[in-house]
Amino acid sequence: MSREITIAGAGTGATGQVTPEVMRALCDSDAVFSSRRFSSLIPAGKNVHDVLDLAALDRETGKVLILVSGDPGIFSLLPAIKRRCPRDKITVLPGISSLQAICAHAAETWSDAAILSGHGRTLSPGKFLNTVERNRITVLFCDRNISPSWACEELAFMNDVEVFIGSCLGSESESIHHGRPGEFSGSEFPELSILLVRNNSVYTPERQHLWDKDFLRAEGIVMTNEAVRAVILSRLEVNDDATFWDIGAGSGSISVSVGHEVPFSDVHAVELNPQASSLISRNAAKFHLHNITVHNSRALEVIDALPSPSCVFIGGSNGELPGILAHISAMNEAVHVVVACVTLETFTEAFSILKDWEDFEALQVSASSSRALTPELTMMKASNPVMILSARK
Repeated sequence: MSREITIAGAGTGATGQVTPEVMRALCDSDAVFSSRRFSSLIPAGKNVHDVLDLAALDRETGKVLILVSGDPGIFSLLPAIKRRCPRDKITVLPGISSLQAICAHAAETWSDAAILSGHGRTLSPGKFLNTVERNRITVLFCDRNISPSWACEELAFMNDVEVFIGSCLGSESESIHHGRPGEFSGSEFPELSILLVRNNSVYTPERQHLWDKDFLRAEGIVMTNEAVRAVILSRLEVNDDATFWDIGAGSGSISVSVGHEVPFSDVHAVELNPQASSLISRNAAKFHLHNITVHNSRALEVIDALPSPSCVFIGGSNGELPGILAHISAMNEAVHVVVACVTLETFTEAFSILKDWEDFEALQVSASSSRALTPELTMMKASNPVMILSARK
């Protein structure tokens, strides 16, 4: 027997917010998959399963209706059902989402909103704060851990931000709170909550790529030349949601560039020099970056406590390069490693280890920039060549 699957949005579950089309589909279905909170909507006599019981879904035939909260088009089971049932005809019936409801309470559209979810998902403070900094409206779907209280505590330092908190929207116990984040730090809210953040002072970067002149500098702390930095960043290929280690971060130009260009990445800058560590933090603050964590330590002293990386840059190692690479090699995860060498000794050491890894490549970069000799004459001044090695574990 053939099967037709309908994924229907139940909104908040309140009878007045369920569309007539969804109610007709419920009545016409042979089997319904739903959470208990929507049980009052299901007509008597239906074959009912828990909405997450996908094994039961494989056994059902006929007209199958999957009742999801809110609207199927946002953070719902729709993608998972499409992957699991690629040969089935799937019909989607929209519902009223809590996103629509909270935007209505705030008198805002959601066309330009940045939408995040902490509902059963991991969400770092850095990703949340970088999103708020760069968008006028941010909407966060909350749960027990990523709660409105958690969000407000993270936002407390931002002076020109206001929040709308909606709980149990559409139900008899609906509540709406509006104010500054500090007013709600430590408060308790139901798990079924959603947060809208209105940022009245959006940070807009001047450009995607940072130049040397953009950075704060400090005497005695060397910074990677911007031409060399561009090659290193192209080799690193850091993607959104990547975890990135910058070992021997120095001035932090690589860490800050990654954090700036990939604001949803999780960046860990490891630097032994306390003055350099402070400079990294100051540059991160200058560019409104919340996804950079600075570790003032030797690499091998902190490496076990760092989250597993997807890519690593080693710009300096204080003699620990073999130990760092051995630690990375022992990981179960795939890791992309880039090492910059300015001495032949470091190059030889790194080459002897990385040449046997996958996708190994060695590249020497020499950059020259113009310098005026006289008002009439200009020459090119060369910087020291840098050897860049990249490989995958």
